[in-house]
Amino acid sequence: MSKPPLFFVAVIALIAVLATQRYFKQRQQEAENDRAPMRSLQVTVSDKRAVPVTKTRAPQREPLVNEPMNYEVVFSPVEGGEDIQLRLKQWQYNPIEKGAQGTLNMQGTRFVSFTAQP
Repeated sequence: MSKPPLFFVAVIALIAVLATQRYFKQRQQEAENDRAPMRSLQVTVSDKRAVPVTKTRAPQREPLVNEPMNYEVVFSPVEGGEDIQLRLKQWQYNPIEKGAQGTLNMQGTRFVSFTAQP
């Protein structure tokens, strides 16, 4: 039995190091969000979009029935400031209407809720 090539071992080691680094970065962000205070902002929904997870197909293709999607909403603070772009789950994304004004509740960088004003 021959030994695996050094290049192959190096690639596997690099993948393992990057995956471990990503895991710990995500855990650190979760811990920071848990420690952060809840904050409320008056915002306007400036954009919302559902983007297919994979963008490998040609733009002329027809959408698949159960294609996985990323749901993104962009909130603009009423009092000015930088736009807030958040990725939401479908059940959080669906009730939000573009152009709606309301209160955005966040904990750190984590979306908690959006309550539209009537």
